[in-house]
Amino acid sequence: MKSKTVVLATARTPFGRLGGALSSLAATTLGGEVIRAAVERSGLDPGEVEHVVMCQVLQGGAGQAPSRQALYKAGLAKTTTFETVNKVCASGMIAIVHGAQLINDDGAEVVVGGGMESMSNAPYALLNARFGYRFGDGALLDLMNYDGLLDPFSGLTMASAQAKVNAHLGITREVQDEFAFLSQQRAAESTAQGLFKDEIDPLRVATKAKGKLVVDHIPVQARARIPVHAGGNGSPSKIFHDPHVDLTPDPKKYSPYITGDVPFTLVDKDEPIRADSSLESMAKLPPLDRDGTVTAGNAPGVNDGAAAVVLASEDYARSHGREPLAYIVDHAAASWDPAYLALTPAMAAQKLLERQGLKASQIDVWEVNEAFAAVAWSTANLLGIDPKAINKLGGAVAFGHPIGASGARITASVVHQLRRRGGGLGIAAICSGGGQGDAILIKVG
Repeated sequence: MKSKTVVLATARTPFGRLGGALSSLAATTLGGEVIRAAVERSGLDPGEVEHVVMCQVLQGGAGQAPSRQALYKAGLAKTTTFETVNKVCASGMIAIVHGAQLINDDGAEVVVGGGMESMSNAPYALLNARFGYRFGDGALLDLMNYDGLLDPFSGLTMASAQAKVNAHLGITREVQDEFAFLSQQRAAESTAQGLFKDEIDPLRVATKAKGKLVVDHIPVQARARIPVHAGGNGSPSKIFHDPHVDLTPDPKKYSPYITGDVPFTLVDKDEPIRADSSLESMAKLPPLDRDGTVTAGNAPGVNDGAAAVVLASEDYARSHGREPLAYIVDHAAASWDPAYLALTPAMAAQKLLERQGLKASQIDVWEVNEAFAAVAWSTANLLGIDPKAINKLGGAVAFGHPIGASGARITASVVHQLRRRGGGLGIAAICSGGGQGDAILIKVG
């Protein structure tokens, strides 16, 4: 990737527990809010956003075109183009990569990329019901598990597959628990120190108006960027028209926002963090599989949340007086045996390092998604990095892992960590279902 893409702003929601503080909010509401917040932080007119790439893994029941729903909720223009992507856990990162590719290769100037997921709202499905059952029972499938957490090749859940891989690779329960405990400690300390204020967009979740966020001002739809072929730039066109009022989306029907004296709960911290965790308590947790080593303590929960990044061409940023937060340098991907997804972040990161002529020791900030503690530990081990050198603010074992959003979260976290240290190089790496890995290289300064 010969990149000329810069990061202008980021935003993410706090991450919520299954059935927790964010469970009343649709994934597209979470996504719309982080798009709105990130664009606001960028200082750009929302009408400047040309394209949105958002990901959602659990799209069953979400409705048509989730990214379009999210950008409308955010107040972006009706002329903003969009796409929804799904690369399982890597989706939020690959959405940012797609955005960068649009800027680098297709001449786009401003793109928003990110991910959104409400695992709390994933529905159940009755397969084969369309034409009825002639005889016998039908199975009600949990789409959170079926579409997000189940390996289609082995029929095992990600946790069960990881437990078998741990046994094959000799990754002990003790190593996993120690890494998970460190993740919880770091996340609690980082939160107490206020280190996520630049990342998190606090939410005022309405307590009685279900599905709504309480705000001071409801976003107004941004001005449309009329394409030339639709009558823009003074050029007449037969297809240019004034839409009929009955065929124009009504914000009162789709907006997730509400104003006024409305009861709400302020959610400004990641809900899953366990500041009271200890190695002793983790050691007492039973394995998820008999004789396995994966537990509820060394694996993340199932969560709700969203994250977004505003990308722009460097020329656009300079000409509009916007200081880039960071530069997107390059991206690499790798695939391997589906069950061995724990190895793929290191594979992708090594590919990225070799292409850039870098060594792992030259990277100042490492973020590796803790799909399981074993994944992050394995990545460090394979790359020859001290495991304590990665995820210095904590990881997904503590923060949670809303599968569509995590790739965007760790990418944005690298940006902010690099800025706090005054510059340098950072890599965010992530595995995902199907045995694939992705890594993205970020530069500040």
